[in-house]
Amino acid sequence: MFFSSKTITEIPLVALVGVIVLAGLWLANFAFDHGVPNYVSRKIGHGAGGIAFLLSIYFSTAGWPVIIAAGFGIILLALRFTKPHLLRGVGGTARSKKVMAEIWFPWVAVPVFLLAWFRLDKPAVAVTCLLFMAWGDGITGLVRARVYRKPVKGFWGSLAMLGVCLLIAGIFIKPFWIGAVASGVAVITESAFGEYGFLKWGDDNWAIPLTSMATILGLMAITGII
Repeated sequence: MFFSSKTITEIPLVALVGVIVLAGLWLANFAFDHGVPNYVSRKIGHGAGGIAFLLSIYFSTAGWPVIIAAGFGIILLALRFTKPHLLRGVGGTARSKKVMAEIWFPWVAVPVFLLAWFRLDKPAVAVTCLLFMAWGDGITGLVRARVYRKPVKGFWGSLAMLGVCLLIAGIFIKPFWIGAVASGVAVITESAFGEYGFLKWGDDNWAIPLTSMATILGLMAITGII
């Protein structure tokens, strides 16, 4: 079911999610304007987006999460081409025009919510895969700032991401070993994709949720869970 009888009553939760996302964008801009490198400031957006994804699990159906994700993606895309300075903390004027990470961040949630939640009724799987990207990948920027002091992918960032992903998987995915395998896949994907990855193409903001979702759902199908 895409919508439920609770859809109207969930509008305050929709508003809360919107406020959190907008606050994250503002805080990222504020940090960037005060000298925080963009590879760090944009992780503030990751953190806020992760909170929004986490709150999505409190919706009764996938309807609102899909609409919110699609809507924010459209808004961010429009701003990217009309007023990119408004997105300077998460990308915009601060990164190459070829990099569309801030757009993929909400848009990847659309297929994830549609398949894992709407089609297979596994909202926890959808939220897990998105948090791998939001919080798992997000921690790498903080580690880079602390250890490497430059935007580069490295061992310590990957190790920190693995720890965060394993914690998320432990909370949401049963049996845990499936989530653990997906955590490893997410870390490998983050290392491979993006402007600093060894593949030099694609974007880890869409690749991490999709590869981890394919891993979790694939293993659940093989083991007969779904």
